[in-house]
Amino acid sequence: MKVSTWIGIFGCLMTLSFLINPDVVRAQNFNYRGCAWPIELSPEGSGNVQGPDGAARYWAMPFDTQYETMTIKGTYPNIRFFSFAAYETIDYDPLNNTNKGFHLAEHHLYDAQITPDPGSTNPFVPPGGRNGNYTVTISRNSTSSGNTIGVSSDLTWVVLRMYVADADPSQSGQSLMGGVPLPTITVTDQAGASKQLEACFPINKWLDASAFAQFLFPPAVDLSIDEGMPSSDRLWFASPLDPPSILWPNPDGKYMMMWPGNKYQPGRIIVIHGKAPGFPGTFEGSPIWRPARGFRTVDMRYWAVCEQDFAPPLSLVGCVTDLTTRLEGGYYTIVITDDRQRPDWLRPNVNWLPYGDEQYPKFVVIRNMLPAPDFPYAIQNVWAAPPDHYCTFDLSFPNVPDRTALDEKGPCAKEVMGDYYPDAVWCDKSTFVHGGWQACLKGR
Repeated sequence: MKVSTWIGIFGCLMTLSFLINPDVVRAQNFNYRGCAWPIELSPEGSGNVQGPDGAARYWAMPFDTQYETMTIKGTYPNIRFFSFAAYETIDYDPLNNTNKGFHLAEHHLYDAQITPDPGSTNPFVPPGGRNGNYTVTISRNSTSSGNTIGVSSDLTWVVLRMYVADADPSQSGQSLMGGVPLPTITVTDQAGASKQLEACFPINKWLDASAFAQFLFPPAVDLSIDEGMPSSDRLWFASPLDPPSILWPNPDGKYMMMWPGNKYQPGRIIVIHGKAPGFPGTFEGSPIWRPARGFRTVDMRYWAVCEQDFAPPLSLVGCVTDLTTRLEGGYYTIVITDDRQRPDWLRPNVNWLPYGDEQYPKFVVIRNMLPAPDFPYAIQNVWAAPPDHYCTFDLSFPNVPDRTALDEKGPCAKEVMGDYYPDAVWCDKSTFVHGGWQACLKGR
């Protein structure tokens, strides 16, 4: 049977199922095999949607009204950070595959908050220890508490985030998963019958992936971004007050964005310079409370600077992550050029990102996750700056504010973050080659 014929038959059967029971929302719209964790967001393949961080993987599982509970059982991975969050779809229409956005369930769980099973150990909690087991429940009939996340929407997306797996010298084949398999999923229906779902393999089957992408970015919605052009060479980072729900923002992180402008400026480069926060040395096997080599303290759990296309489906172009960043005296310099590969005129201690396809506008985002309570220079502190939310700007899709919103809020954020603020400019290539970042940022 031809693939196109099979897809047509499948679509007819799906429509018929909705007509028979229109009150039941079917997650099969995005998971026709009915398996566990069908969607993986990553920089690779069809999962490059919503701007996934280059050092992370995000696993997504749809949870619909067929089931009352979803029970997730797993082993704590050898990894920098992992978490579970539930994004509830607002006014989902399965017949037309439309919605009015998402809201985050009031309760979410990151690694250190997940209570281990009886007799097990959570290695993310001092004094650490062996990797034990955990159980997390997503429930329609229970309130949120402990390891239970309560939800109420007809269609909820359960997201497992995983950042910076430890080195895997054994070559286990699960290096991106921290050396452990994906957690199992057991679903229980309204009659109390339970079944454990087989793990999806391969993930991101095109029927699921394309339905998911169109669910987030409907073809009828024109997401045409007009960044304008900067009025000067200075490029300001500023923090969106409410990141668009379509991006499923991480509740354990805050963000700042920068818009380079509608077009790449020929003969020029983008230079970003700032002080690097200390992060845990987990890649070498240290616990999350022990700093990586070269740092005295753990200032935050994770940080990164990433570049994305500002066009559906907001694909990632590239990231400079804390683990891979080249530093000089505790500071990083990032250069963005339109070269196809790292240019040979860059010194070894300079980090490089490709601009990517010039046909798409870009935005650059910096992430700060779980800063230490005594670290006052994180993006989270920008939100706390008086007066309330003075340093943040409003952002929504498909409409975006004029770039002056970032220009107005950026200086406030810089005042809060000090040397940890990412200073950015357009600069002539020749200026950088002869004088480095100092020449580009001089007087700005």
